[in-house]
Amino acid sequence: LQERSNTSCSNTRSPHKLTMRSIALIAMAAFAVRESEAFATLKPPRLSSRHSRSQQPADLSVPEVAAAATSLPAPLLAASAAPNALASAVVAYLHYAGFLLSGVCLTAERLTLKEGMGKADDNVLSIADSLYGVAGLVIVVTGYLRATQFGKGWEFYAHEPIFWLKLTLLAVAGAASFFPTAIIIQRALRQRDAGEASIPPMSPRLVARMTSIVNAELLALASIPLTATTMSRGIGYAEWLPWQVGALPPALALGGLGYKYINEALSWKEEEGEKRAAE
Repeated sequence: LQERSNTSCSNTRSPHKLTMRSIALIAMAAFAVRESEAFATLKPPRLSSRHSRSQQPADLSVPEVAAAATSLPAPLLAASAAPNALASAVVAYLHYAGFLLSGVCLTAERLTLKEGMGKADDNVLSIADSLYGVAGLVIVVTGYLRATQFGKGWEFYAHEPIFWLKLTLLAVAGAASFFPTAIIIQRALRQRDAGEASIPPMSPRLVARMTSIVNAELLALASIPLTATTMSRGIGYAEWLPWQVGALPPALALGGLGYKYINEALSWKEEEGEKRAAE
């Protein structure tokens, strides 16, 4: 009898539990449906014209937009840069490699320049100066691609004064190199005409002049990375600056100094006393 009573009690409790659970689930579902309908019918509060104007997002400048873009999550940045990522990386690598090669070539020229140089020293100067010209061409081409196709875009660089300062330093280094290049070419032509005989070495005055110019090139080249790091962070950005005004100093530096150094090299005359002393 006890077993039957327990069995009957358990049988009578099970439907009761199922019924209570069903009612609870139905109530929760009805509550969720009602809340979703109420949320769907909600409308955003209307603001007065004064509040709406004050809460509108302010216009962002180009540096702020660039900074905001760099703060995006890594997956979003990777997805947005995926189409041109490889080309941009290759161009950036060649750009940096060009600056590195320029520094190596100028350092080799600086260490080679000395009084009483022989034929082997002239050959080192010729090779270093040729590689320096190739490096300069790589820098110009990749720099153009980075400013127009990659990086932050021409709209950013055109209004960045430090970008034009960077180009001015590059123009100074390039124009100053015209003097050593012209002298090296002249000596190479004289050595070719002389055949196996050695030509007189550079005079001390010419060595001092070329040394000072190479030092100036190294100083300008060493200053370019500082301008690049400040420029890339939008320091000094001036949206009012037209690119024609910014391009004027590099053009004047390249044209004016280039003419000065080429004319000086072509009109350079070794005095007879210096030639005899060098011999």
